[in-house]
Amino acid sequence: MTTTTLTTPMDLAALGALLARYPMEWWVAGMVASALVGALALVGLRTAQHHSPPLRRFLPAQAYGVVLAAMGASAFALVLAGATMAELAESWSGGGRWGTLDDAIAQGLRTHADTAVLQWFAVLTHLGDSWVLTGCTVVVAALLWACQQRLLATGWLVALAGNGALTKILKKLFERVRPEYEHGIAQAHGFSFPSGHSSASMAAFAMLAYLATRLLPRPWHLPAVLAAGALTFTTGWSRVVLQVHYASDVLAGWLLAGTWVLCTVLIMESVSRWRGSQNRLVQAQA
Repeated sequence: MTTTTLTTPMDLAALGALLARYPMEWWVAGMVASALVGALALVGLRTAQHHSPPLRRFLPAQAYGVVLAAMGASAFALVLAGATMAELAESWSGGGRWGTLDDAIAQGLRTHADTAVLQWFAVLTHLGDSWVLTGCTVVVAALLWACQQRLLATGWLVALAGNGALTKILKKLFERVRPEYEHGIAQAHGFSFPSGHSSASMAAFAMLAYLATRLLPRPWHLPAVLAAGALTFTTGWSRVVLQVHYASDVLAGWLLAGTWVLCTVLIMESVSRWRGSQNRLVQAQA
């Protein structure tokens, strides 16, 4: 008995054609799947907030052990994400699986995506525009600072600014050109890998969902993470449908932003716990 795997160029071309033929249907399915991922992330965050990691049993809070452990885990996650992105880029540039799949999706969309679909996603793609996210960054940071949420404000700025800087560095490092498109409904310039819209929007929406879990009543938590997942996928998928990015560009943007936000949240949570333990220690000694 033999098993078949999706390895041949013909299989990948068929998959790409299938994804390109039904952009609206895949958009809905992707939003649902991404919303469920957000719900799972919420479960993981609540578990982490209510159960101390085993390492804390051996590292005293006074020695910054928890914070250092979070920084070490963050560094490992960034290295792993970087290696994965390099492998993704190498597969694409070397004519591997991702290159075949990307070309098939782009070609299929050039053939099947009609004007109405393109115009719809041209509107949705503004969710990831730099001017939209920059304005959101400034407003949210100002509100957090005014509400004396200094740690959250700092984490918010680090998450978005750091992700933006890394995206620009990686674009210059890989120098991948964008796919060809002729519809004229949307315009994009600069290098393609990773997708800046996808990366920036994921960082913003994921952090907004995290802030909701820290500041809003519990009934708001699930809707916040569901919305974040759906909006993240919408922005990334819009870039593919509009043919201004390859699918692997979007995937790399999500990988970058997801890893950076995870590291930011991990360090923020560890600092918050350390501060809480320090305050309790001071109160006990008073």
